[in-house]
Amino acid sequence: MINTFNTLAITWDAFMKAATYQLTGMIVVFGCLVLLWIILEISGAVATRQEAKRKAEADAARAAAAAAAPVAPQPAVAPELAPAQVAAIAAGIYDAAASSITPEVVAAIAAAVKVTVGNEARILDIQPVNTGYAQSGRTAIMNSHSFPTRG
Repeated sequence: MINTFNTLAITWDAFMKAATYQLTGMIVVFGCLVLLWIILEISGAVATRQEAKRKAEADAARAAAAAAAPVAPQPAVAPELAPAQVAAIAAGIYDAAASSITPEVVAAIAAAVKVTVGNEARILDIQPVNTGYAQSGRTAIMNSHSFPTRG
């Protein structure tokens, strides 16, 4: 009978060497993890303090601005069109008999153009959108596709 215990047996010195090696590795890994945890905690605390400082400064600035200007804020108002400008716009682009667009809509469009572009633009014509062309274009595109049929 062959003594397999002697061939598989690990000596106490070899066991202690392997255990020491593994224990040292675990200590190094856990030490690095603890070090990373400490660094993250410190950076989080610093960021929290900086955010609190920014918020306090913003609150102080808001309070100073509120104390300096107790007047209620005025809503933004579009620049007014002179009556002559409105008349010229209406005479040039609006024909009440031929148009389905109301004078209020024409005035709103004219004011929007004036505010956006300024005096450099001139409205030549305002017409309602004809949806027939768009609908026929969508129909042509849909008809050009081949869809599977059930049956």
